[in-house]
Amino acid sequence: MKKFFKGLDWYLFFPYLLLCGIGIVMVYSSSAGIGLTHGGFATAYLYKQIGFVAIAMILMFLMYRIKLKIFQNVYFIMVFSGILVVLLIGVFFVSKKINGAAGWINLGPINLQPAELCKFYFIIYFANFFNKRSSIIAQEGLWRATTYNLKPLFLPILILFLVLAQPDTGGFAINLFIIVIMFLAASTAPKLVVGIVSFCLVLPLMVMHLAGSWIIQFADNSSNYKIQRFVSFADPFLHAQSSGQQLINSYYAISNGGLFGRGLGNSIQKMGYLAEPNTDFILPIISEELGLVGVVLILALLFILIARTIKIGIRTTNIYYSTICYGTAAYLMIQTLFNAGGAVGFVPLTGVTLPFISYGGSSIITLSLCLGLVMKISHNEQRIRDQRVPRLRSLRN
Repeated sequence: MKKFFKGLDWYLFFPYLLLCGIGIVMVYSSSAGIGLTHGGFATAYLYKQIGFVAIAMILMFLMYRIKLKIFQNVYFIMVFSGILVVLLIGVFFVSKKINGAAGWINLGPINLQPAELCKFYFIIYFANFFNKRSSIIAQEGLWRATTYNLKPLFLPILILFLVLAQPDTGGFAINLFIIVIMFLAASTAPKLVVGIVSFCLVLPLMVMHLAGSWIIQFADNSSNYKIQRFVSFADPFLHAQSSGQQLINSYYAISNGGLFGRGLGNSIQKMGYLAEPNTDFILPIISEELGLVGVVLILALLFILIARTIKIGIRTTNIYYSTICYGTAAYLMIQTLFNAGGAVGFVPLTGVTLPFISYGGSSIITLSLCLGLVMKISHNEQRIRDQRVPRLRSLRN
């Protein structure tokens, strides 16, 4: 046991533990009223979240213990791809639509969201893709390595299309962002990578903000749920009694909290004002109860995870390891941006959860699987460095 914990990357594991712990507490605080309102128990969501976290931690440690070569096996990739395609097609037949999207498969006490598993799938799939073509990338560049044989891109494109068709625009955007970052990370031109990533992040936001009035004029009379989210993003107070109501209540929750909050359990907006206080809008509830201090703590812990993951990716010379790290960092970063940005009106609401904090099994399990891979990579790289030190000392002597 001591040897097992000795190899852990505590810069990853400790923030992960804290975030999961804070998530359990805040899910209970934000969902107690929902449980009672629906005729159940105040602790209904709490017990489920504890179960999700327990399963997620077991799977994370499993990722940490097993050999990464398993995920490089072509049969594993093909079976995983087949299962994912079947699940994504299955949601159109067995899933009940929630907020206009059919993205969940009911498995009794839990709902499986295949679009979340896609994020883990794309990370290991494209890590293998670039690893197999690493020599071509080094000699002829990323473009040539990607385009000389396009057949391996068929499955990812099909899966992305199925996610978009649900329709799950938030899941589609996150998965696409992960893929783009992994492609750019495999490039040998880092300045170009930084420029393109910045452009991809900033341009859509600028367009949405500058074209806000046009969006309202074009989509104001639409009954489409996704379009109404853009309308409320452009000017929520103009639609305070309809699509903008949730965002306005989010603003109220954030402003009520101040610096130190109203106290744990004392949120007003979670009592029927915010529709999803334990998932999409858990950050405003945290702000209301724990204040700006609580929000900054959570965002700082997420930043530590992202920064540490990027650092591990930079330090390794193995393209398979580095692309997994960059893909996981992109996953954490864009999901945090979508959730936090949506809560403050910086980006349109996408229904994306806050990593490790929001209620839900599919999200925390997928995030834990990815983090487990990064912890395994960190362990392997540390072992390589430890083996180099005695050799260097012997050479010096």
